Order: sequence, then C-alpha cells, then structure tokens
Amino acid sequence: MRNILLEIEYDGTDYFGWQYQPQKRTVQGAIENALNKILQEPIPLVGASRTDAGVSALSQCANFLTNSRLSVRAIQAALNSLLPRDIYIKNAYGVHLLFNARFNAKSKIYRYQIIFGRSPLHQRFAWELKYPLDLFKMERAANLFVGERDFRPFCDIKNSQVDGSINVTELKILADENTTILIEANRFLYKMVRRIVGCLVEVGRGKITKNDIIKNLAGRSHPSFIVAPAQGLILLSVKY
Repeated sequence: MRNILLEIEYDGTDYFGWQYQPQKRTVQGAIENALNKILQEPIPLVGASRTDAGVSALSQCANFLTNSRLSVRAIQAALNSLLPRDIYIKNAYGVHLLFNARFNAKSKIYRYQIIFGRSPLHQRFAWELKYPLDLFKMERAANLFVGERDFRPFCDIKNSQVDGSINVTELKILADENTTILIEANRFLYKMVRRIVGCLVEVGRGKITKNDIIKNLAGRSHPSFIVAPAQGLILLSVKY
C-alpha cells in the first residue's frame, strides 16, 4: 500500500466545486474517474480544501492510497493525458501512509481578485465592479478579521454545532489598477472568504461600517452582507 500526494491546478469555472457529487461535474470526481481507469481500483481522493462551485486553484493538494506499483511520475503523466485541459496535475509525491491532505494542512491561502470595469480577458477569474472603493476604510476593516475569531456568522451553514473558531493569520489588501485580497487561515468555513470579501467591498462603498462587522462577529443583529461571486476566488497554496 502506498500513499500518493497530488498538487493540482484547475480552472473551476465549469465545475460544481471540488467535492464529488453524483450526477454533477466536480474536480474530485474527474480526477477519481481518471485514477480508477489508470490504477484499476476504486480510489477515494482526499482534498485539502473543498472549494466552492466556480472557484479555481493554483495549488490544491489531495492524496490517495493505492496498491498499484506504477511510479508516481507515470501516474502523473497518465492523469494529465486523461484529464480535461482545465485540470492539471503539477506534481506527484510519495508520502507517509498516515499523511492526510486535509487534516495535516497547517494553513491555506486564498486570493480574491477585483477589477474595475469590464475585462473580457480576466472576467473568468475576477469580480468586475462598476464603482470605486475606499481602500483605506477596507484596510481598517480587514484588521477586524485577523486573529482567532468565531466565524460562524460568515458561514453559509446554519448549524450551531459547526466549530467556528478559526485563526486568520493574515488578511492583506493590495491595490494598483485593480484590487487583490489575500487571506490565510488554519481553515475556512463554507463561503467564508467570499462573505468576508463581500463585507469589505460594502465597507469600501460606504454601505456598512466597522461597527457592523463587530456586531456580526459578536453574533448580534446587523445589515445583511453580500457574498462575493465565486469566479474571483483562487486557492493559492496549502501549507504543511
């Protein structure tokens, strides 16, 4: 028995997210189908992050167990010959049998891209905004999310039993012609990044204030926050 780790890049625009769903096109499902053909055995794939529908990845990580003696390089080459062009196996490694791509991850870094106006070349991977943003207000508001917080108010799952305690180690807003938001944390809840980005954009527009975010994080009544579109979000890397 061997444990193999894959580093994967994909354009998630035309997929219903990472996680396998019956009768739906997902990234995990596409890779598992290819592995089943190559290795001639059922292969459950464990992904580091369950990216949402429409979200892409520059470096997603996933591992699987196999009895095959095929080399990791041969498996990588075979996968890239079978997978569609919007999924690419960048690297393959042999790892310890107990390694788990999801539970051994120390942190994940996501990037959200905002562009102002229209861009046919970038629209698949960015949120096109028609209005200006006050970046100073956004940067001040971004500091409220750094540290260990209960992020259940920024989760799309209405389940009080969900563990919302998450440590956001960094949240940067980088601006030139466009705006890039980088966020790193030990883990993320469903749609958490997109809700945070939507919240920051509303601050930048003057629609809400820092106090509204403070109320939200404390679980108190607050104005509804928008959810940023999926196409602007990319999983940049997973740290182990």
